[in-house]
Amino acid sequence: MTVLNRFFRSVAGKVFAVLLLCLSALLLLNLLFNNFAFLHVYENEQTALLTTAYRDTAAAIAKRQDIVAVLEPYHTEHNMTATVLSAHQVLYTTERLTGPLIMMEQPPAIAAGTYTVTSRSQANGTTLTLYGKTPEGIYVMLQLPLGNMRDTIAVANRSLWWITAVLLAVSLVLALFVARVFTRPIRRLSGMATQMARLDFSARYTGNGQDELADLGRSLNTVSETMEQSLSELKTANLRLQQDMEQTARQNEAHARFIRNVSHELKTPIALIQTYAEGLHENIAADPADRAYYCTVIEDEAQKLSQLLMKLNTLMQLESGSEELTIERFDLAALITRVLQRYAPLFAQRAVALPSLPSEPCFVWGDALLIEQVVTNYLTNALHHVSENGRIEVLLQVSNGNAVRLSVFNTGEAIPEDDLPHIWESFYKVDKARTRAYGGTGIGLSVVAAILNVHNAPYGVRNLTDGVEFYMELQL
Repeated sequence: MTVLNRFFRSVAGKVFAVLLLCLSALLLLNLLFNNFAFLHVYENEQTALLTTAYRDTAAAIAKRQDIVAVLEPYHTEHNMTATVLSAHQVLYTTERLTGPLIMMEQPPAIAAGTYTVTSRSQANGTTLTLYGKTPEGIYVMLQLPLGNMRDTIAVANRSLWWITAVLLAVSLVLALFVARVFTRPIRRLSGMATQMARLDFSARYTGNGQDELADLGRSLNTVSETMEQSLSELKTANLRLQQDMEQTARQNEAHARFIRNVSHELKTPIALIQTYAEGLHENIAADPADRAYYCTVIEDEAQKLSQLLMKLNTLMQLESGSEELTIERFDLAALITRVLQRYAPLFAQRAVALPSLPSEPCFVWGDALLIEQVVTNYLTNALHHVSENGRIEVLLQVSNGNAVRLSVFNTGEAIPEDDLPHIWESFYKVDKARTRAYGGTGIGLSVVAAILNVHNAPYGVRNLTDGVEFYMELQL
């Protein structure tokens, strides 16, 4: 019963039910017509035919035309028998063609210019007889056999049942086909509406028809595009509102921390630059090679100092809320592919295989430029700490149904558990000697944390069996 209920609730079931009702009504009307009206209608039509033949014959007699030419077509086409006689002779008869005529036992007395039609039933069927007298006194008798029409009607009624059964089977197949054709765009529109209800406006109706469903699909496309733009603006406005509410407190805290950390971090590069500059000034390095080395050290420290100041500036803007975000929907997979291709030479230098590139698009909400900094920092960090002959993996996977998780893993030494809570702090370095060797400033992960905090995006790090994994989550 459940299957039948589901079928008759569907479009196919409703189409089939309508066709069934229409065919049933048609069958009933046919049966009623055949049993109660058909014989009467048929007799009236044949009576009208006899009347027309009589009038044609009377007209021919009045004009002294050949009555044979008038009556022969009726005999040939309708099997009508005719006898035309005057008071003294037979003017025309079809007896030679059809055998003895069925004569009336007592022809009615009839006035000139009139006629009468009677019906007589026999074993082989019913015969209609017209007996008339023209104004000229010529007698005309026309007979038309109707056959056994009741047997014919019974055969027709039995045939109707078989025809109806065949039509019902054809109707079922037709209903299923119609439902399949017409419900396909409805299912597409339903799926699109479901996605829109989940605030996913990426789906688009692609039908090319010109009917009402195609118009509805194009209207939904317009609504989806408008809602996507409005949602983007709303997310941006919400983030700005939240940032404005927290901006004053963050600015004071960021300013104090900035001054404190900068004063500590700038000591080493400034001291080195000052020492080597004094050495050059006092001509301690007399040898050209020594002077070149002194200059190289000064340039390296100046470059590190410049990078440090740029990162500090970015960090301060993010933490103070003065960084303008542009929240938009972008393809995170394409962004990762672009960064990996840019860093391919560095992977080759470290003899590390380039991670496999994402094959499917992955659309998320965020500031694409800032998220690219996060991806770049994660990959740079992985390159600096990957073990010799190790590997780096980049993985994208859906998390909790409405977010995507990006993880960057590298084989190598685990981060000490005591250091894990502090690696996101500004200027914190787990291995200061190693960080200094590759030019690290200790604020890269602080910038990452600041970017993801303004996005309200979860992030973290964890030690695995053979390496370390950094991750973040963005809203789909």
